[in-house]
Amino acid sequence: MKLKIIILLVFSVVAQSLGQQKRCYACSFSNTDTDTSCLYITEKTNRVECNSKYCTIYRQEFVDPSGRVSSFLRGCEETPDFLNHDIVDPTYRTYYRACTNDLCNIGDGIQSITGGQLSPVPEYNGVNLLVPGTGKASAATHIQLSSFFVFIAIIFNFIMA
Repeated sequence: MKLKIIILLVFSVVAQSLGQQKRCYACSFSNTDTDTSCLYITEKTNRVECNSKYCTIYRQEFVDPSGRVSSFLRGCEETPDFLNHDIVDPTYRTYYRACTNDLCNIGDGIQSITGGQLSPVPEYNGVNLLVPGTGKASAATHIQLSSFFVFIAIIFNFIMA
């Protein structure tokens, strides 16, 4: 009986750790490329397992001619330069987008990504930047803590039996 409980606990811990990994779209485009498929999500868009915190989009357009894409990247990063921020210089308009949900780095990179509690709902286009980790804990944190305490209680019960 005790062996069954141990096996069940090990399986639960492994399943929980595997379930926390997310996927991100991953592709790139440069203005010298003829394949523009990275600019649009399709069934063929490459997906990767992401061990990092954020799925990201980096879009860089020329200021002149306006709207012409210079480079575009979808990927997975632990610490992106910016979460949801735009930078304009005399040559380029650069959009940085980040999110924390599974396959959330969709869109054209111009609009802010709202997945993963990085942006308020409805979206606010002011100068404030919301950083994960501030404010109240999310429901996922409470579930993880509850699972942890149940796990500890079962181990304690196993040791004391």
